[in-house]
Amino acid sequence: MESFVEDLNSQVQCLFCHETMNEPKLLKCFHTFCKHCIKSNAQLDGNITIFKCPQCISQTVLEQLSDVEDLQTSMIHTRILQVLSFLENQKVCSVEVGHCEALWRCLDCDCSLCDECLGYHAKFAKSHKVLSLSNLTKEDIGTMTKREESCKTHISENVEWYCRDCDKLICVLCLKDHDHDEHKLSSLPKFLINAKEMLSKNLEEIKELTSNGEERMKQQENIAIDIRDYGEKAKENVKKVTKRLVKSLLDQEQQLLTHIQKTITKAERNLRIFHHTSAAQEFIEYFTHNGTASEMIEILNEECAKKFTYEPFQHDLGGIDFKPNERLYSQVKTGLGKVTFCKKADANQCSLKVESNIEAMKLTKLTVVMKTTEGQAANEYLDNVTILVTPEDDVQLGEKEMMVDGEATVNLTAHFPGQVTVHIEVRGNPVPNSPNVLNVKPQHIPIKVTKIAQDLSIGSKDFRGIAVNKSNTRIAVGDSSSHCIRVFNIGGDLLLKFGSEGSGQGQFKHPFGLEFIGETDLVVSDFNNHRICILDTVKGRIVKTFGCQGMGNGQLKYPRGMCVDDAFNIFLCDSENHRIQVFSKDGDFLYKFNLQNGKPFGIIAHKGLFYVSVSVPSMVHVIDMKNKQLSSIINTIGGKDCGVGQLKELRGLAIDSDGNLLVCNEKMISKFTLDGHYIGRTNSLSYNPYFIEALADGNVIYSSMGGGLFSI
Repeated sequence: MESFVEDLNSQVQCLFCHETMNEPKLLKCFHTFCKHCIKSNAQLDGNITIFKCPQCISQTVLEQLSDVEDLQTSMIHTRILQVLSFLENQKVCSVEVGHCEALWRCLDCDCSLCDECLGYHAKFAKSHKVLSLSNLTKEDIGTMTKREESCKTHISENVEWYCRDCDKLICVLCLKDHDHDEHKLSSLPKFLINAKEMLSKNLEEIKELTSNGEERMKQQENIAIDIRDYGEKAKENVKKVTKRLVKSLLDQEQQLLTHIQKTITKAERNLRIFHHTSAAQEFIEYFTHNGTASEMIEILNEECAKKFTYEPFQHDLGGIDFKPNERLYSQVKTGLGKVTFCKKADANQCSLKVESNIEAMKLTKLTVVMKTTEGQAANEYLDNVTILVTPEDDVQLGEKEMMVDGEATVNLTAHFPGQVTVHIEVRGNPVPNSPNVLNVKPQHIPIKVTKIAQDLSIGSKDFRGIAVNKSNTRIAVGDSSSHCIRVFNIGGDLLLKFGSEGSGQGQFKHPFGLEFIGETDLVVSDFNNHRICILDTVKGRIVKTFGCQGMGNGQLKYPRGMCVDDAFNIFLCDSENHRIQVFSKDGDFLYKFNLQNGKPFGIIAHKGLFYVSVSVPSMVHVIDMKNKQLSSIINTIGGKDCGVGQLKELRGLAIDSDGNLLVCNEKMISKFTLDGHYIGRTNSLSYNPYFIEALADGNVIYSSMGGGLFSI
């Protein structure tokens, strides 16, 4: 008997403090310790508190010390503690502490009784099992330790049934209360048999797991870790989707309420006018005759004017109603989505699939076909799929997407021709056809037919200069054969035709380069007159002419393209003098930049740098041209070392909406990055392109000699 009690005591001894447990708490490692021991021996690790189990060294994370309360209480240890407590205090009568010494124990009532209380107890509970405390046996104590708890609803009743629907133990009175009608019930013995069978099955699975070696256990451990970690991400995704949907619904609710309230306000305003028609008329008439200007401004402001505004409704209206979107309601009832298990992909079974004919600056789809070890489609978590393309600076990668058929896709845009290498890993392991080298072809730039290009192509079709103002409201075109300038609005309507052949004021000989200075004034390089003219495109008159033929400062020899900076300084390609000359908006010479033997044709300014097309030798110079002392060529584009991107017979330039450089050259338009990487070109054109201009809507228009205007 004593050894049995000692065994019970040993079962509830805390291995930390070596005392009888007080409020035993079950750790995640299935070991049990006192609540106080866990709390007092937990250690702070960063922002979290950790308790290390002294038996297995595993860690239980406690976000806060108060989380110890939330740890599961060990019911078995608690029950043993209750029995041991009874054994220590068995002489005390449970009915009344002041009674005589307790000599009896009712196992059904779970209480100790003195002789007096036993007499009363016998009258009402004749069938209960009562034991003499002086003759307690090992079996009696064992029975006490295994005694079921009383019904939680009816404290005086023993539980006899298990309700599967409620997942709780119930008594006979619970059945009489009809709270469990039509529920699935099991008798207590049957429930115990089923529960023990389930636990035995779990025990066998654990034994089998340990007997199959560490590899199988490690595999299952990794799966459990994945499900735990990705489960948390799935929860966050559910919250995010729900939050987005709720916000959308609340926004729509507010829009509907605002719309209804506006209608109600309109109705109330009309009612006010109906009820005070004569007074409203008198007030408005009086105010019309006597109100001052300042008073008129006050009364005619938007809010005040509404008080006097009568807006009749349609004569057949009979009210306002809200009709709910039943289809939306039905869709919401189908749920936010589905929770699915991800099938783990085996990198050795996966592969990379790439579209053919990859072009620079063209969207290409990379597809990772994912399979399980058995070769089935795997819906692997995207975080486990690594897609890397090198050189990284040469490409742009979109967001990864998971398709329903076990394929992960990502959009790839290669910035320029050449080769890029795709590296694919699934769960940290490369797929069989990784790395994969992709050949990127030069971009093919198609010629487009646009309304604006057609509208501007009137006259001789021999066009050179083309310019658009900063606000994209005016477009100017130089007609070389007709020796005139045409100005259009952005819709293609002709606003002005100005000029004729000659050398006088308002005349041109082959107008060449064009550039707006401000929104309406247009700078024109008068090619064969060796001068610059500034045209007011609103009034249709020349406001400034400067320059003459020669080689000195401020003199010109066949001027071509130009650009204007933010200070309205004019940067002019003085072609036959092999230089760039800089003038103020008033025509004053400021400084020059010599190009040795180069003949500049076109020039554009972009982010503090100047890009100059030079026809001989054929290349684009990138010039840092701050002033005459600080001007230097910092890069060249399209020269002999550019391979397939080598340029010939260069003309006009432009920067497109993507920030790339467009260059008109021998019967084609070529595209480069601003640091000189060749991207692609058009097919061979029927007419030589001369000047090119990018519009705000993304369209690009270029002029040609003999073909008119075109778009790319």
